[in-house]
Amino acid sequence: MGHKVAVYGASGHTGRFVLAELEKRGFEPLPFGRAQATADYPAALDRALTGAAAVINTAGPFAVTALPLIAAAERVGIPYVDVAAEIEANADTFARGASIPVVPAMAFFGGLADLLVTAAMADWTTADSAH
Repeated sequence: MGHKVAVYGASGHTGRFVLAELEKRGFEPLPFGRAQATADYPAALDRALTGAAAVINTAGPFAVTALPLIAAAERVGIPYVDVAAEIEANADTFARGASIPVVPAMAFFGGLADLLVTAAMADWTTADSAH
């Protein structure tokens, strides 16, 4: 197997898909979730990320889980990716800034596209279309 990738929320619907895809691509998944590390327990998050080359967050609500997992990823010095489709959580993730690569909304439901359109619109409250 290749690099180890921690997957938060691994027992959930999306987490199981992520685990299967990682294995298919030759990565070694390190599955964990709230039973091992809640978002409000930094030491447990740090332990869960030990030895990982990256972390993928599949456990929402991302407004609760994203920032604590990003902070833990920073402490251990690994990249963070999530599958959030929560615009506010994604905006908070971008606004926070980080010392590691952080890529939110790497999934489905158009979360990243929605966030980019929202950022591009700035103070506009409506638009007929976006291309």
